[in-house]
Amino acid sequence: MAIPQASGSGPAAAREGGQRSHSQLDPTLKHFADPSFDPVDLINDALPPLTLALSQPHATRAPGSVPLSELSSQTQSLLSQWSAQNVRLSNILTQLTDEILRSSGRLAYEVEVLRGEALGLSDALTESLHGDIQKFVPEGLVENLAQTDVTQGATNTTDLPEAEDDQVKQKQTAVSDPEYIIKLRTLGQVRSRLEDVVHLFGEAMEWPLPPSELSIASSFISVSAPEPPGWESHSQEEKGQEIARKLRAEITELLDSDGGGEAGLEAARKRVETMRELATVWKGSVEERARNRFVDGLENMVDDRRRVLERQLKERERRSDELRRQRSQKKNRSSMDQSDSGGPAGGLFRNLQRLRDEIYLD
Repeated sequence: MAIPQASGSGPAAAREGGQRSHSQLDPTLKHFADPSFDPVDLINDALPPLTLALSQPHATRAPGSVPLSELSSQTQSLLSQWSAQNVRLSNILTQLTDEILRSSGRLAYEVEVLRGEALGLSDALTESLHGDIQKFVPEGLVENLAQTDVTQGATNTTDLPEAEDDQVKQKQTAVSDPEYIIKLRTLGQVRSRLEDVVHLFGEAMEWPLPPSELSIASSFISVSAPEPPGWESHSQEEKGQEIARKLRAEITELLDSDGGGEAGLEAARKRVETMRELATVWKGSVEERARNRFVDGLENMVDDRRRVLERQLKERERRSDELRRQRSQKKNRSSMDQSDSGGPAGGLFRNLQRLRDEIYLD
């Protein structure tokens, strides 16, 4: 039998040994691992056919048939082999089970050790190292100082001038924050501003201006040399016109978003404000006027949509007021008809009411 012993320890070794023992079974035992295992077919394949009688002629006997005594000895031999294999596999299974039990205890110990280390780290972060961690979180210290000032009488500090209040805040910051923390905070602010500048100039580079717009803006004074005819000028013109069309289409999509209501109008207005801030990059250059004129065109699109929405709102209000007035007139007319129908002068009052309505309509 070619079943290897499980080497190593632990659940992984047990699983590996179990897989190897299952995949490297003895050829005589592979029938038992077959999902479609049938004991009758196994016995028929393993044992030869039986001769029914000694007097049976050889012509009618099955090929390979043996008498009952020989078949009995072969059956005993086959059962002995299977019994030996069963004992051997049982021993391997017992060994793997023992290894799993031993490794499970060791694994539980390692888990408990990791749990203790995690609890120790949590206690260190919340107790012994809490003061050191607060040095890197000055906002928490400022909040604690502010809460202390409130408990000791913050009503008096609210009456101080703004200059004295700023001095108090600066003193608190100077006391609570070490010098290296202040420098780190300054470096963080510088980095964030540099990232904003890089992002701003990146967006500016993605907004080229067509040369035709630039020539209109600088029609009186030209500070640049004339552009040579060629494909470069033509490509710049096409690229600038394409970007302009995309920006107009973007504003139109924002205006039409959410059903063309106030939400889309607000989103388009914010986008135009962003473009207005981006145009300040070219302040003082020959492109300033052309870019501002383009942004003014986008702003006019937003203003036109705002006026359309205002007219629609006024129209809805007018219609609602007219409906309310008509309902009130019908209600008054029905009440007058009910009150005048019972008296002798009901017809006269109805005629007067009808005459008043006609005069009101005229």
